[in-house]
Amino acid sequence: MRVHMTTDIDAMIATLSDEIRSYPTPIARCDEQLTELLERRARLLAEKARTRAASDGCSPENIWINDGGFNAA
Repeated sequence: MRVHMTTDIDAMIATLSDEIRSYPTPIARCDEQLTELLERRARLLAEKARTRAASDGCSPENIWINDGGFNAA
């Protein structure tokens, strides 16, 4: 089930990335449509990271701590 969910998330991220890449220019600072596309992609990327952390059993924060965190050589 997780494999399909990750694949679906990857497909949605790819679609949004293509939309963002081909977004018409020039882009106004107040452009709400582009902002929404970027926010949707950010949410999907965060969900993908959470899914990966849950399947790996180790979150990015835990990996950082296990690698030495602030005390790394």
